[in-house]
Amino acid sequence: MIGVKYIKMISSSSSLVFMRIHSRSCADHNHKNKKQSVNWKTTSSFSQKNDTKTASTTSTTSGTTLLLLRSSSLKSLKSSLVQGQHKRLLKSSLKSSLLNVEDSAFDLATMKGGGGVDTNDNEELLFNWHKQWYPIAFECDLERDAPYAFTLLGIPLVFWRNNVNDKIQCVADICPHRLAPLSEGRINDKGEIECGYHGWTFEGDKGKCTSIPQLGTEGSALETALKSPRACATPYYCQIKQGLLWCYPTKVRDEVKIEDLPELPLIPEIDDPMCVYQDVFRDLPMDFSTLLENVMDVSHVPFTHHNSVGKRENATPVLLELTTVDKKVAKDGFTGEWKEGPRKGKYGTQFTEFKAPALMRHTLRTDSFTTLTVVYAVPISPGKCRLIARFPFIFKAALPRKLFGLFPTWYTHTNQNAILEDDQIFLHKQERLIEISRTVKNEKYAKACYMPSSADVYVNAFRNWIVDVANGGPSWPAGMSTKLPKQEETREALLDRYHAHTKNCKSCATALAKIVIFRKFLRVLSLVSLAVTTAFVAACLSSSTAWIQASVGSGLKPAYFCGVLSLLAAFVREKLGQLEKKMRVGPYPPPRRPPSMMEKALETAKLGGAFSM
Repeated sequence: MIGVKYIKMISSSSSLVFMRIHSRSCADHNHKNKKQSVNWKTTSSFSQKNDTKTASTTSTTSGTTLLLLRSSSLKSLKSSLVQGQHKRLLKSSLKSSLLNVEDSAFDLATMKGGGGVDTNDNEELLFNWHKQWYPIAFECDLERDAPYAFTLLGIPLVFWRNNVNDKIQCVADICPHRLAPLSEGRINDKGEIECGYHGWTFEGDKGKCTSIPQLGTEGSALETALKSPRACATPYYCQIKQGLLWCYPTKVRDEVKIEDLPELPLIPEIDDPMCVYQDVFRDLPMDFSTLLENVMDVSHVPFTHHNSVGKRENATPVLLELTTVDKKVAKDGFTGEWKEGPRKGKYGTQFTEFKAPALMRHTLRTDSFTTLTVVYAVPISPGKCRLIARFPFIFKAALPRKLFGLFPTWYTHTNQNAILEDDQIFLHKQERLIEISRTVKNEKYAKACYMPSSADVYVNAFRNWIVDVANGGPSWPAGMSTKLPKQEETREALLDRYHAHTKNCKSCATALAKIVIFRKFLRVLSLVSLAVTTAFVAACLSSSTAWIQASVGSGLKPAYFCGVLSLLAAFVREKLGQLEKKMRVGPYPPPRRPPSMMEKALETAKLGGAFSM
């Protein structure tokens, strides 16, 4: 935002009213956001060298940030104004000021609109977190007859499919009547969402309220209420592409069409006819930045994921290099390469791309195949994000493509979740230790973390992007705490799979329901078979010896069969119990180390207690 001292230089003819409004709004806005923006900028910025170089890099990297504008000399600003840019700056400043005044006066507008206000209208100066497309969920996991709730950048949203025109709709998950969550309602026969609290209904394109049961079906009072902007839900742009539900977390405006919005951060390789891929998602107890850093950090794979997707013996010095123009971080991210690549150069060079703000991909190309690791880190709230991962493979031969999908989706998800859990516990704790170092010791990231090798080039570049380009981090709604949530105290909470994945995954939820039902059936079968065997043997023992001898050859065969069936049913039920457990909570310890005797004993006790007959 342009400060008052700069505005005074712009035009001596500016009105006193404008100066007062802008001065007040700037003061309020700066006081409101000073802690968050400055905190990040003074503690998260880092480089592999020293703090002096960090400051130098910040001041020379890009001229598009607010930080640079504020640090520009008055002479440079005056020069730009002489060139005729003062009108644009005045217009932008006035608009931003008025929006901020409005937001400060009515915080409920921020709640309803999410992010509230477009304080980042000047695209040349600021990175706007709300003017980006974010993936929300896989299309296959969306129910056709029920709303889907999700929080994006602190904005509660509800999605549903209009059962009349089959169009995906999205509004803020807040009913304007009494602020009840619309996601707890239903989709009516007109394809509108109906609040479950008082029955108010809303269409999705504009968020217009179409029914208020408390005012009847006609009359001037109903007509007046329905025309009021206060009766509307806040609509957002959304669409489905490449099997993903996407959301653009800026309020729908009449003058802006969805075709005019930025392009979706899609993966072109997925549209290749020879491409096969696996998908997985999971809600993680960590900040989106922590997740992206971890995915960028290729050097941790042989150690953290030993015996899962890596091997310690394959670890080598990792020489990463930025390939972006002038090896600088751009507004839209950066690219890099690892010339040797994984597995000691077996697969050749690995190419990496970070596409701001949420997409990171690694690409390996060989003579016989191309493989990608694609991760979208979707910011939910501070200390919480959704991982959406895609693993495309392009095989030149037909046979690998045919064999690729032999295992059911739910089974692959159990294995993929296990890989995510390899580093989940220490990442959750790591970011809180960094937070303590930042807030208590007032240390920058580079001071808190010692990174002497080139293996951290991508992490360094990402942190520089956050500070130099992205205004210190995501734009959260006004009033939302930017502190990390309290650290989870138990491993079970961090390894929870049911709430983090299974219940929102159609394949896994369906499989889990079938497993539970089948285990109940097997329990009954086992008990009935055991009872039949016991009863038959007891009857035989109470009969005459001659009858027993006559029955040994044929009459006891059903008893043998029932006994074996009982044991088999119990065995299968036990194995299904282990699978059920995998869909509810991840195992511990991870594959990178063997379990101790105590851990083995406790795991056996837990399994027996939770899934016994």
